[in-house]
Amino acid sequence: MVEEEHCMLYASDFSPQNSFYKHSPLRILLTEDDLEMRKMLSWYLQKKGCDVITANNGNDLMRHLGLSGPLEYFHGFDLIISDIRMPGMTGLQVLEATKKFDDFPPMILITAFPDKQTLDLANNLGAAAVLTKPFDMDDLLTIISQIYPLGLISAEPQFPISEQKSVTVKFPLDLCFRHDIETEPVKDFVYHMAAKLNRFHHYIQHCRVVIDQSGAHHQKNRLYYVTITIDIPGKFITVKHDSESGTGSENLYLSIDFAFTMAMRRLKRYLKKHYAAKRK
Repeated sequence: MVEEEHCMLYASDFSPQNSFYKHSPLRILLTEDDLEMRKMLSWYLQKKGCDVITANNGNDLMRHLGLSGPLEYFHGFDLIISDIRMPGMTGLQVLEATKKFDDFPPMILITAFPDKQTLDLANNLGAAAVLTKPFDMDDLLTIISQIYPLGLISAEPQFPISEQKSVTVKFPLDLCFRHDIETEPVKDFVYHMAAKLNRFHHYIQHCRVVIDQSGAHHQKNRLYYVTITIDIPGKFITVKHDSESGTGSENLYLSIDFAFTMAMRRLKRYLKKHYAAKRK
């Protein structure tokens, strides 16, 4: 029996009506010391209409909050999302330092080490929620919507929304999703990553991306498989990445990012070698 897959030529939608928040955007301070994780979370939240400011460690988080200076600065944020373990102050230490402020914004903590002591301390300190890595973006969105229901968002924006520019892929792109992995954020993220190959669009005749998974939606130990095939004159460049590999990630978005990074490197290496040989 041939497994059915969903394939399409896809165009990204960054239109205002696709935003999660229809009125004033939530202004979120996002702190994550892992660069790729930070980029992915920031991209996703901005895609959902939030205005995102990023920090790369606990000390940077405190600086953005103004807790080493004028204390009124933190009123500029509606929500804080922070990793727990990171250089400088940890997410728990930041949360503890803010307990004396009754109107401090809600804080969502994320961690890859969800031991009972850490979870109990986070709850006692008043964390709005604790998410265990890897987690689904939909889970994060659900928690945010519980903290800030859509109807309670102010209709008067006080801060400018980060500009979201549409991306265009300049070559044929075929997306294939298996085992019900298809969601709008995943499709948009793949399209966003593929657009980074635009500088080579004169050479790319076709690009195909296949994404698969094992494990049910409710399981935390799902495995992701990403295959990218780039058709250029005289050669197919194929990259396969799965979350079980030594460099793999249990987060789907990071797996996609890693696969496109490898594809970019191989494509650049081949073109450099091929055209250098032709000039001799």
